[in-house]
Amino acid sequence: MLLKRFSLKKILLCLLAVPLSAGLLLFAWVVYTDVRQARKPVEVLHHADSAVVLSTLAYPGGKLNPCLVSRVEAGVELLKAGKVERLVMSGGMSRDHVVGAEVMRDLAVRMGVSAEKIKMETRSSTTYENILYSTPLIWEDHSVILVSNGFHLKRSQWLARAQWPGKDIQLYSGSYCYPDFQTYLFDLTREAAAIVKNGLLGRY
Repeated sequence: MLLKRFSLKKILLCLLAVPLSAGLLLFAWVVYTDVRQARKPVEVLHHADSAVVLSTLAYPGGKLNPCLVSRVEAGVELLKAGKVERLVMSGGMSRDHVVGAEVMRDLAVRMGVSAEKIKMETRSSTTYENILYSTPLIWEDHSVILVSNGFHLKRSQWLARAQWPGKDIQLYSGSYCYPDFQTYLFDLTREAAAIVKNGLLGRY
């Protein structure tokens, strides 16, 4: 009986260790992609028709999100460097009751971008919807650059490849934007979970 209990305990521990190890490996990969994307200079990108800037929560805690600003700055950098012809700001109303795309547009205009160079997608509330609802705005484009935080870009690219077949899709990251490591760690963990969720939903 003792031997059976011991064997059962070992089996349960092994079963628990497999998903835990997989989760840790996925988390490490998310960190790796964030670091890798953050080191990409704008010069390595080739010209694209549009940059699709993916939104995030605009006013967490009532303050303008530095990560939203970072994404807009990256999009504006692409436009001013002549890497894209226009910006597509993608983001609907979130729990802070503001429309992300509108906030991003206003930021870009204050950074010197003509409003005529900006299109907006204002319905989305997830990354999957960012891609889905941006489709009509980039329908005639042959090439697109996705702009977001580094760790968020690979999942965005997988979703985009599934919905935008035949388009050339490049990635560009905003600069590091987190005020504290705890928030950064939370977003990395959430991204790892989102990768699994979208995979289970067959969205890639």
